[in-house]
Formats: sequence, C-alpha cells, structure tokens
Amino acid sequence: MITDEELDSLPDDPDEAFVMYEGILRDYVRTANANQENPDWDMERQYVAQILAFVDTRGIPLELPTNPPDDPHTFSRWYQNFLRAVDYYRAVARLEISRRKKVNVTVLTLSPDFKTKIGAHLTAIRKIVFEANMAESKRDAIFRRISNLQEEVDRDRTRTEAGLALWLDITSAIGKGAENLDPAIERVKKIFDVFAKAKDEAEQKALTSPPERKRIAPPTTAPEQQPGRGPLDDDIPF
Repeated sequence: MITDEELDSLPDDPDEAFVMYEGILRDYVRTANANQENPDWDMERQYVAQILAFVDTRGIPLELPTNPPDDPHTFSRWYQNFLRAVDYYRAVARLEISRRKKVNVTVLTLSPDFKTKIGAHLTAIRKIVFEANMAESKRDAIFRRISNLQEEVDRDRTRTEAGLALWLDITSAIGKGAENLDPAIERVKKIFDVFAKAKDEAEQKALTSPPERKRIAPPTTAPEQQPGRGPLDDDIPF
C-alpha cells in the first residue's frame, strides 16, 4: 500500500510525516475504490491498520478507535468515525506546521546580482542531484525543493526557510545512502552565504540611512488681509 521509498522520503518531523503519510494512504484507497464496482472495505481496513501503526511508532498524540468490527455495515459507520478523528488531527498538524514555519522566518529583498548567484548555484545543484546515485523518490523530493527555492528567489521578498528545507532534504538523502551529493551541500552553503550578505547589507543600510524628515506642505492660498490693513510692509512700525 505504501512503498519503502515513500517511507524513506517522509520528513523527520512527526506532524509533517503524518500529513504526508496519511495523504499517500488515502490516495491509494481512493484510487483502488475507483477501479472496483463493489468495494469490499479491504483497502479501508489496510488504511486503518497502517494509520494505527504510524501513530504508535511515531508517538502521535491521537486517540483513535481500535479493533474495527468485522461486519461490513457496522464497519462502514465505524470507519467514518475513524476518518473524522484522523481528519481533525491532520488539520491540527497542518496548523502547527504552518505556525512553526513562521517562527524565525527571515524575509530578504535580494538584489539582481544576488538572485543571479543563487540561480547559478541551484542550476549546479540540479545537475549534481541528477547525476547522483540515489532513490528516485528522494531525487524527486530534492528537485521539488530546488524549484520551491527558485520560486522564492524570483519573488520581490524571499523567505529563506526554503533554503533550509533544501539542505535538510539533501542531508536526509545522504543519510539514506545517496552518493556523490557532497558538492550539492557545498552549493547550498554558498546560497546561505549569499543570504547572509543580503541580510548584512539590509541591516547596514537601515543603520546608515538618515530618518526621513517630515515635510510641511506650503499653504494652498495666501493669508487673507484683515479689513483696513494694507500690504505687509504697512505693518512695520518704522
């Protein structure tokens, strides 16, 4: 129902891994049932078993019903309750993942020169990953990270955590036995160096730029003269 390569590609973070793992399993169930005229609930039972195994082994704080009933009609209602519990925790996990991503996020405005340098490093990383000896699922995952980082760099304001995600996927692949990826790590480090320079330049500019002085707009009409008073020179007593 789920391959070893798909298991190997799961993130280390339990919440992120749960969201990805559950999505893979549910897609398998949906695809299998679409090709069956009379579903026998076998795929759903496999889904339940594998979700329970994941929760137990990864320490997911999710209370789920166990011991699914054998009767198909009873199982149908039991399964719907099971899915509701899974859906609730999946939503909680996604919200928590989103919250963590926003903590300590650095947003930079990159100059065209910095964008060009990072783009060159990403092109080199693509070539290294393409030629590396590794599982195809890991290769595809790294290619997605590269594309995500390139999209961030192309924006007016770049969020640097996309670079960290790329570094984590490459190091994870090395830990899983991928070969010839060390040059890619060196390229990612150079990307971090560019981020650091961009951050230093932005901070230096903020320190050296004088605060903008407020400008007072000139009057749009001349002040009215009081009755019986002449030009301004007439007010001078000498």
